Amino acid sequence: MIGSMKVHAVTIGLGRRVKWPDDFFVISNSLVYYNYDLFNFGQSLGFDTGVTNTIAFKTNISRNSVDNPMFPRSGSMFSLDVAITPPYSKWNNLNYETAEPQERYKWAEYHKWMFDSKFYTQIIGDLVLESRAHFGYIGAYGDENKTGPFERFYLGGDGLSGSYSNFLLGTERIALRGYENNSLVPLDIDKNIRGGTIYNKFVFELRHPISLNPNATIFGLTFVEAGNNWNSQKDFNPFDLYRSAGIGVRIFMPAFGLLGIDWGYGFDKLPGQPNRSGPQFHFSIGQQLR
Repeated sequence: MIGSMKVHAVTIGLGRRVKWPDDFFVISNSLVYYNYDLFNFGQSLGFDTGVTNTIAFKTNISRNSVDNPMFPRSGSMFSLDVAITPPYSKWNNLNYETAEPQERYKWAEYHKWMFDSKFYTQIIGDLVLESRAHFGYIGAYGDENKTGPFERFYLGGDGLSGSYSNFLLGTERIALRGYENNSLVPLDIDKNIRGGTIYNKFVFELRHPISLNPNATIFGLTFVEAGNNWNSQKDFNPFDLYRSAGIGVRIFMPAFGLLGIDWGYGFDKLPGQPNRSGPQFHFSIGQQLR
């Protein structure tokens, strides 16, 4: 039998540049509603036929002072994103321990916090160091309804998203070069839910331009990075990280956007694997925030 998913969405948003603390800040807010009507459509929520809804208020505070978007030499970027759904479990009198998945996930419930930062430092000539730090956390409003499958983190590889379950659950795919795609994804055994609720990642990348022609900007890079993904706060250890290093190239052409190819070497063993990750090739499209 052929399955289907119907999606209805409404978004209302407003953003503006502010002049305090300086002229580089932007604040934006939005209210979003998604309705997913599933029929014989997989088991990513624990059921294949039913309806799930998401209402969330989202706010973003960002600062961008980079001197050139294609090949920055100086400046920095900061971004704080917060998404909050209503705490339905506080008033709906539903027993989430015994409720069927169709009832438990009829309304998505979570609060989500994402922080990203980038610094650009000109070392000598056109040699530039990009330093990045990323952090994400998803929480619940109490013990009544613990963190569900929505908006969780998948770490590893090129960070490119895919699959309908990713779209339905709002999964965040976080790149970690030197490791296979989605190779660092913890499992919540109690609820049989894949994906982390807290992650962090650090990147240092040396860049040098090959061509600064606006019609074909090309630069080479070498990087070291480290990150990890945990199922809960009690497992979180910001120093227990999977490490990698490698080289790559970025090509920007107006007709195609930004294309990237990286070779990375993962120095650590993946969970359940006897050997370290080793060499991996990665392909990327577009500017990657994380």
